[in-house]
Amino acid sequence: MRRQAAAEQSGDRSPHSKKVASYKTAFLQGLRMTTNRSKCASTVFIAVILSGAAVPHVSRVGAQTSQTASITIDASKVENRISPLLYGQFLEFMYQGIKGGLNAELIRNRSFEEAPNIAGLSRYWERYPDDRNDDYALAFHWDDASAYPPQRPKVDTGERAMKEHSPRVDARDGAIQRHGLYQARIPIRAGLEYRGYLWLRADDYKGAITVALESDVKQGEVYASADINVIAGDWRKYEFTLRPEHSDPLAQFVILFPGRGRLWLDQVSLLPGEAMPGGVRRDVFEKIKALKPAFIRWPGGNVAQDYRWLWGVGPRDERFTWVNLSWKNELEPSDFGTDEFILFSRAVGAEPSITVNVEGRGATVEEAAAWVEYCNGPRTSKYGAMRAANGHPMPFGVKFWEVGNEIWGDWVRGHSDADTYARNYNRYARAMRAVDPSIKLIAVGDNNMNWNRTVLRAAGENIDYLAIHHYYGRREMAGDPLNLMARPLFLERFYAQVEQLLREIVPGERIKLAINEWGLDLPDERQYSLESALYGARLMNVFERSGNLVEMSAVSDLVNGWPGGIIQANRQGLFVSPIYLVNQLYSEHRGDKRLAASISSPTFDTSREGSDVPYLDAVASRTADGRKIFIKAVNTSPTSALTTTITVQGVIAGSQAEIETVTAPSLTASNDFARPDAVFIKNKAARSGRSFVVTLPKHSVSVITLAVR
Repeated sequence: MRRQAAAEQSGDRSPHSKKVASYKTAFLQGLRMTTNRSKCASTVFIAVILSGAAVPHVSRVGAQTSQTASITIDASKVENRISPLLYGQFLEFMYQGIKGGLNAELIRNRSFEEAPNIAGLSRYWERYPDDRNDDYALAFHWDDASAYPPQRPKVDTGERAMKEHSPRVDARDGAIQRHGLYQARIPIRAGLEYRGYLWLRADDYKGAITVALESDVKQGEVYASADINVIAGDWRKYEFTLRPEHSDPLAQFVILFPGRGRLWLDQVSLLPGEAMPGGVRRDVFEKIKALKPAFIRWPGGNVAQDYRWLWGVGPRDERFTWVNLSWKNELEPSDFGTDEFILFSRAVGAEPSITVNVEGRGATVEEAAAWVEYCNGPRTSKYGAMRAANGHPMPFGVKFWEVGNEIWGDWVRGHSDADTYARNYNRYARAMRAVDPSIKLIAVGDNNMNWNRTVLRAAGENIDYLAIHHYYGRREMAGDPLNLMARPLFLERFYAQVEQLLREIVPGERIKLAINEWGLDLPDERQYSLESALYGARLMNVFERSGNLVEMSAVSDLVNGWPGGIIQANRQGLFVSPIYLVNQLYSEHRGDKRLAASISSPTFDTSREGSDVPYLDAVASRTADGRKIFIKAVNTSPTSALTTTITVQGVIAGSQAEIETVTAPSLTASNDFARPDAVFIKNKAARSGRSFVVTLPKHSVSVITLAVR
């Protein structure tokens, strides 16, 4: 996952004219909601702005005294198909993208591998009841001589093996009778069942232990508890159920040691009974399912070049905790592995798309082929038998496989030049297809056409999709917010260049694009504002206009990871970004065929992304059965609504339209945990017909649905 935009810039590099400066000032004023300035300017034929035959026609209009626009749709003319795979999503092991965000596991650092504090307790664990008084009768030691499981299969990364740890507990008779350890900030709900377990090895410990959910504020207030009788001997799993009587977003999970003697503790787990397939949080699961993702890409991203898939299969408590080299060496549990990812993806209605590690951190072509066999091989094969032993006798049938991630970037393990990558790609493709010839392979592309040219010439015959990633942000905008509003149109021209390259090197329209990472590098309040949604919607309109080439896309990221995550989930709740809202609307109203459309709109100029850029961006599509037409209209003006005349030719439209609009009182309004609906979707009905007028609010994204007779 590249956290910077493509190096290319476009448009006029000359100094600002007074006209450009005035438009930039107006946009900034619009951001601050201190002006009602409107601009009346001429539009130009959109081919000058966008180029290529796949874009709508915009006619020239004269100077205007009010902000008006028009959209004319020819429903009898289909410009291109729109792929059913177009709107997918992207998950990565990145901070709390998986752990704490997607995953329902409530215990952090449940295998005690994080470094300990002075008391000998690993990260997130504290001494109970607290540190007010000396508890001379209870001692902890972060022990690397005993841990569960005692042995794991070796996965060679070329790195020094990480020692496994568990806390050794010595409990004696003392003044503080109710003592142990705890984790804070556990969100619980009254009446919901919480299923947990832990592993214990008891030496000479005599007595029981107690697990409980308690109040952190009112010490001693117990919501639910269970006693566990400890059996002396080697490692043993103890299960328990807790059903709290009260809700508390900041409860404690407590493990108490009323007995006497020595024991070891490891692999503690606490899951809400409502956890969804793959062990996913219910609230996050429901938000993802509402997006109707066509596919979900995993495990990365940059981290795909670190990840070794064997870490994340097999019994949950026997999996590895691994160091995430891509993201500040965070330790990652392997609770969410291949099986969980596929179960989760299918449960939300998405096809899994797996990115294999190419030569990073000791990865090999044999390992990639083995992963395909684990997912798709018969149970009689070596790795198919492993899958069956893990509870899944039938093949998963994973269709989409990406061969490496951003290999051109020196921030990933396995980085190489294009020639080396192409040779490696061919080796991996042959080995993976030898296991399952039906799989679709995605190769690493770039915004650099020289990279694409080299890879396509050497490996084009083995490629189904070329993955290209787009990031854009503060550095590229150079202080001009209008650059952000225009940037997607540069990418539309870029896709035309890629299409021409494909025709030259790999003719036949066989290879398609997967824009399976796109995002913005903006401060978080702007990431979660309407401004970002306008950029996202215009870019997604570009995807639909480029439907002959672009078949897959995914915003970066789906859950947390960085401010671009469109679902931001903490332990107590979540909110969604305006880009999430756009994704939801566009996925629900994808359409199967894009219709010819011409647009008349006022325009603006930018400092880097060209001039005479239309404020209005629109795409029209229809469903396969022809009974509905969707019009996706983005008004990027920061200050003016657009009174828009819509004319539909070639069909008879119904008398009423449904309009769903992503909007907010101001361009700077942003969603957060305190104000999760500052930017929202507004629904209304409007009169429609062969020709009708709608008002597209300033800085808004609207989807207009027409019934067709």
